[in-house]
Amino acid sequence: MILLLAFNSNTNNFVFGHTFSGDESASFLTIVEMIKLESQLAQKDLASNATNAKEHAEHTTEHLTANDTKEINERNPRLATELNNTLSDFVKTFESQSPSESAVKDKASNLDDVLSEVVSARIDKEQLDNVTVKALVVNDLVGESLEHYSSALGMNESGHDKNNASSSNSTELGNSLNSLKDTIDNKSPFDQADKTVDDKITPLLNDIFKLKLAEEEAHGGEGQDHGGEESHASSENETHKTD
Repeated sequence: MILLLAFNSNTNNFVFGHTFSGDESASFLTIVEMIKLESQLAQKDLASNATNAKEHAEHTTEHLTANDTKEINERNPRLATELNNTLSDFVKTFESQSPSESAVKDKASNLDDVLSEVVSARIDKEQLDNVTVKALVVNDLVGESLEHYSSALGMNESGHDKNNASSSNSTELGNSLNSLKDTIDNKSPFDQADKTVDDKITPLLNDIFKLKLAEEEAHGGEGQDHGGEESHASSENETHKTD
């Protein structure tokens, strides 16, 4: 998750269609990262569990909505068609009884290349360089992690106690994200993962990036809205290049 803060900032942008807000850009970037993650997991599981690999491959097609495709088409019709074809091509590779690892690797690489082009076409460079937009994406991915972990444990994610703790230590955010990863890797109880998010990650994101995330929106899942006008982060005012 920490590495996902560094997004591709290709400057080959198109200017058709409306300009998207920081919240819209963050939501779209989250979708792109989820597709990439599903692709990576499909490759990782191919040798050990072909069934899981196929499921992850199929999940790559489930994140984009018809509206997302429409917005891509507004910016670049060719890319909208190419993305759809590349996703379908990736999934079809896993329909074979014994998918070739080299073939899967090539299809995944093609998908990554198309996604990079789509991001450059769909999102303005200033939004890609915007540190608040990146922080919102991290928050969304944390929410996705909790949602998937609770599902893996056979439970629905419950409500979260509001916590007002804060910290300005960005190194602590990195440690907290690593702690969440370790909790999930170790198959610890869901409450432990939930507590790390509520007590550490959400307050740190709020404090460091001034996101003002409401507790109920802090762990949103796929396609989440980042809240109303009162809780929107001031992404338009914070454009920085970060490592």
